[in-house]
Amino acid sequence: MSDLAGDLHGGWGSLFADIEDDDDLAYDPFSTEYDSDRLSDVSDWDPVPLQEAPAPPIQLQDTRAKQRQLGSASKLERVRNILKCMDNNGMNLPMFLDALSWGDEDCVNDPKVRYERTALMVSEELPHILKRWYRAPRTSTSRAHYVRPAGARKALEEFAMDCAAEILDRELESTAHLFRSPEDSLSEAALTSFDFAEVALRLQDPVLGAPRAWTLLHGAMQRARRSRSESRSQSRKNPTYLQYMRSHNAAAWIKPLTVFLKAKGASAKSLDLLHALGITMSHSWSVRAYAGMSEKSMKELQSVIHRLAWWLAYDNVNFAFRVFSQRLANQSHFDSGTSGSVFVKPHAPPSPPLSNAALQEQRRIGRENPITLADIVALEVAAAPAPGIHSHLVHIVLRTLLECPEFDLASYPHRTHVVLAPPPPVNRLLSGPEYITKQYVLGTVHIDEASYDGTKDLIKEWIHQLKLDSTDEQKRTALDRVLVWVGDQLTVDRLRMLANYRCEDLDGYARLDWLVVVFGWFHALMAFAHSLHQQYFGSASGRGLRQAFVHLNRKGLQTVQIKGVFYHHLHEGILHVSEAHFRDCWRKVSAVARELRELAEKLVHRYASNDAVEDLDALRDGEHDDVLRQSVMWNRDVLYYLLLHQSMESGDVGMMEDLLPHLLYRFAGGGNHKYAVEVLELLQGLHREWPQELKDFVRQNCWLINLTGGPNDFQAIDLVEEHTIKDVKVTYRPKGPNSTWGLMKARAPAIPTLRALDGHITDQFRTVYRGVSHTSPSKEADVQHLDEFYQKARVHEYNAGRDAEDTVKEVVAEGYLTTRLIHQDRKMKQSSWRNCRNRERKERL
Repeated sequence: MSDLAGDLHGGWGSLFADIEDDDDLAYDPFSTEYDSDRLSDVSDWDPVPLQEAPAPPIQLQDTRAKQRQLGSASKLERVRNILKCMDNNGMNLPMFLDALSWGDEDCVNDPKVRYERTALMVSEELPHILKRWYRAPRTSTSRAHYVRPAGARKALEEFAMDCAAEILDRELESTAHLFRSPEDSLSEAALTSFDFAEVALRLQDPVLGAPRAWTLLHGAMQRARRSRSESRSQSRKNPTYLQYMRSHNAAAWIKPLTVFLKAKGASAKSLDLLHALGITMSHSWSVRAYAGMSEKSMKELQSVIHRLAWWLAYDNVNFAFRVFSQRLANQSHFDSGTSGSVFVKPHAPPSPPLSNAALQEQRRIGRENPITLADIVALEVAAAPAPGIHSHLVHIVLRTLLECPEFDLASYPHRTHVVLAPPPPVNRLLSGPEYITKQYVLGTVHIDEASYDGTKDLIKEWIHQLKLDSTDEQKRTALDRVLVWVGDQLTVDRLRMLANYRCEDLDGYARLDWLVVVFGWFHALMAFAHSLHQQYFGSASGRGLRQAFVHLNRKGLQTVQIKGVFYHHLHEGILHVSEAHFRDCWRKVSAVARELRELAEKLVHRYASNDAVEDLDALRDGEHDDVLRQSVMWNRDVLYYLLLHQSMESGDVGMMEDLLPHLLYRFAGGGNHKYAVEVLELLQGLHREWPQELKDFVRQNCWLINLTGGPNDFQAIDLVEEHTIKDVKVTYRPKGPNSTWGLMKARAPAIPTLRALDGHITDQFRTVYRGVSHTSPSKEADVQHLDEFYQKARVHEYNAGRDAEDTVKEVVAEGYLTTRLIHQDRKMKQSSWRNCRNRERKERL
């Protein structure tokens, strides 16, 4: 052992020459610049990347060797000898440790003292020594077993508090940049940029983060007996409030939270209380933030419309204003206004520019050559063959079987066969991040669009909000621009008729030559559903929708409504009734073991086609079956509704266009002449009056939009506008007596930013998923109940001489005849569409 010690300690001079911890250090008892274990203050803290762990220091190896040499022998005698030696030298243990620990200038630079000091600093025993100093063990001679020696607890606690304060201050200061608000703190990108998970990872970084502060906060949360996931979630959020209390510039999370709470209706007192607690910004800041977001959004829109192609949609919005103190000029009342939006695709490839001159020339040609019934029939015939309408109708019927639980598609061996795949779309819109549509909400205004004066004022208002009302901009609009505006039937009818009334004005801007109007497809789909309801509702004893709704206990579907949730319930009812019909039909054709696709073709031909209806009509007196005929008509007609709904969800604008002739016949035959005129106008534009660039622009942008980029997330523009109206009226409506038209106009442009912030906070906090979405109850019990009823009633089996309780009108065939009369007899009231086509307009100026 003595040889080993000599080997380790021989030649101290050479060993100490390699140790540079204390070299060239001027002695200062109060200096923090001592050696390798010093703590720098935050100003000169320069973290370096972690390196691989070096070999154990020679001092640590020396200590380990001495421990092995000593073994389990008692250390008491050696300790007593050392203490006696210190007494002989006029020192005690505190004086010795003080001098050893940089307490004496001569000891600082002495090689032997420096070596032993380093041995202590790097030893494995030091942590255990400190722990025992802090929590001294009881001695066997203690009279009270519950009394523990005080040890150095008080001194160590004070020292630990000083160290913890210094470390927290240093680490929080070094990571403050993670919490600083961006310069443009009210933009959508800034409000949705703070990510708790990302910040937490950066805080735990051992070099560039705040690992000790994180450990301290996370450990405190765990000791509070919380679940591990809850404590981890809370640990992510605590540093944000610490940083905000240290500096109000560290509000990268505080500002989004304040905007969110303000948007959700938090009162002024609530926000000011939370601000006093260091959780949010003040209420006055939130008011300025709302105004700033709206102003920024409008400025961005006014710039974007000069760089990108854009289109506009608007719809009426109704408010019920309540007052609590009645006066002549302060009464509860119901009022109407209008909400509008502008849409762009900021990342999509640029589309060809639209030419106003080309539009006026094509309109002049089209007015002299309106579309004819023969043209419409030709379009319908061309759309029928594969992969057109018929193939998609067959696949809808096939999908009814595949989605039936009894079929058990998961166990079907040929479930991936190409025959079961849906037919290719006719013309599907592209999806993905680059084709996301961005919405800008215009200020909500107190102007009723129902009148022509209101429509005229709305045009002026929208143009003013877009800063296109200067003389130069009006001239450019009249000569160069083509603007497409979208709305429901009332909106586009008022715009079109206003343009007709002003057809003799002197300049193109006043004549609205620059305006192209397109109806919204969501309202057309609603009109289709209402038409089916009117045609097939029937009586309680019949086999129509009314009897089905009674069996399913569906309430509130007796009378067609355009408000509330009526359409939602009607749409679900149509889906469930149609599925029950097709399940029953499958039983009639599945007796033959052929391929499913062939069976679906057979089902459509027998139970959902014009041929089947005509075959039943051709039967002789006494052989007719009105119940079967009514069921076949329903199956045929509802398939077109299901196909239109499917095409709108998937973005197949080609299929939507192919369905226009069928929609024309249905609306004309069902008495909905307003939408029949809208379909005629769209067909006239697509095939007579619009240049090719405008046709493509309308198809690609003005029927459906995609706000997420998902392949099946397409929505009709007027449906998006309805959602915006809900946000204006309910979600983000100002609360209290200040809920005025002026305040709603000022705040409406901030709605897209608030939506994005809602989604971001939903992702950050899983607890706010409540109210974001809902799960629809299973339909299977309802569909199966109807299926069993139709099977017992044998509605799809031929029974000669069977009469139906209800008489169902053949709407589509009647619509074809009505359309033919419109084009043949100009004296009829319906022929006003052609008369409007022939109205002369002033030449372009």
